[in-house]
Amino acid sequence: MAMKLLGVIFAVCLLLPVSLHAQPTGTRQVEVEASGFGGTQDEAIRAGLASAVSQVNGTSLQADQVTASSNVVGAVSNKDGVTEDVDVTLSASISARTQTSGNIHSYDVLSLTKIESGYEAKLMVRVYRYDTSASSARKRMALLQTKAKNSKYFVFRNYSGSELAGLMTTAMEQELVQTRKFAVLSRDNLAEIGAELNLISSDATSREEKAKLGRMLGADFLLLPEIVSATGSTQSKTIKITGQTETWSAGSIVVSVKVIAVATGEVKYAEQYSSSTSSENSRGLVANVAKKAVTDIVEKIYPKQIIKVSSSGVIINAGGRSVSVGQRYNVFLPGEVLFDPYTGESLGSEETFVGAIAVSKVLPKMSHATKVSGGGFEPGMIIRPTSTPIAKSKAPVQPKQPVSGVALPFD
Repeated sequence: MAMKLLGVIFAVCLLLPVSLHAQPTGTRQVEVEASGFGGTQDEAIRAGLASAVSQVNGTSLQADQVTASSNVVGAVSNKDGVTEDVDVTLSASISARTQTSGNIHSYDVLSLTKIESGYEAKLMVRVYRYDTSASSARKRMALLQTKAKNSKYFVFRNYSGSELAGLMTTAMEQELVQTRKFAVLSRDNLAEIGAELNLISSDATSREEKAKLGRMLGADFLLLPEIVSATGSTQSKTIKITGQTETWSAGSIVVSVKVIAVATGEVKYAEQYSSSTSSENSRGLVANVAKKAVTDIVEKIYPKQIIKVSSSGVIINAGGRSVSVGQRYNVFLPGEVLFDPYTGESLGSEETFVGAIAVSKVLPKMSHATKVSGGGFEPGMIIRPTSTPIAKSKAPVQPKQPVSGVALPFD
């Protein structure tokens, strides 16, 4: 049956991607073999170009009775070496709306065939595509600006609520990034990011740069911190008999944290964390409570694991500032996964204590540890921090099984 042509009706693309640059991230060219159909030779070629771009960068689809449009922008050179700027708008009255956008480096016309309904063009098209880094494949956590219940605080000096909240946001962001378990998204610099994207979309940058547009990541989860209370003061008194002056400092901070699933708005986790200090160090106080909160959240979602065992010890999948030399961990063998009989939700797995390890060397992404007690360690075993050292000369005391915590929908 002959196709009824209204502008450009249809475009079919056979995707044969060939990476021309072996870059793990950034803009690269993808070579695509595409077919396009149209009432004229020009329409068939342009339909093929639009189809190639849609296969590389995707096509959005909405079910409406409207005029569909596809847009392609690029500098193209045909088989005869003629170069032209292409800004294509293709339309057809169909029961769906499609939108395709992208940038083409160049194309070759492989064949142009007259058919009953018009022309079929087969093209080899080189399309720009921006590939995100491997870390973008992680679950995405957007850290929102910390809220402060009060407009002013005195923590060894005067702070406005926004100033102390800014310190907290920065400290939590640093801790989250160090865990390397989430793609941490910035929501604190959207104006600056928007200005840079506007520059990229302008005529001041190349078409290759424009492949970065439309690649901003959306969050799976929102992390919302709030300062509940914060105090810090230094006091002194003079001993009459000796004339000596004693000075002491005391500070504390309490922060509440929520984790919300973006897709549903469901509060997946909510907890309060506190920290205190006897030194006149407000930034240290903020950093300590931020580390407590982030460590606890990540430990409940992604507990650290042994990833390799050797004669000299084990390697664990955590490093950077999230681990310190000398820190001790209890090692557990995960067992049967248990489920809540009412909700059907996973409660975590049973865990059997098998021994303890101590960190001996910290690297940016992993750490080495030696055995303190027990044995039979294997990759995949879970480790949890302990503040109580286990003596080598005595049989380890069976610790209370830790609570597995919340199960966020990561699987």
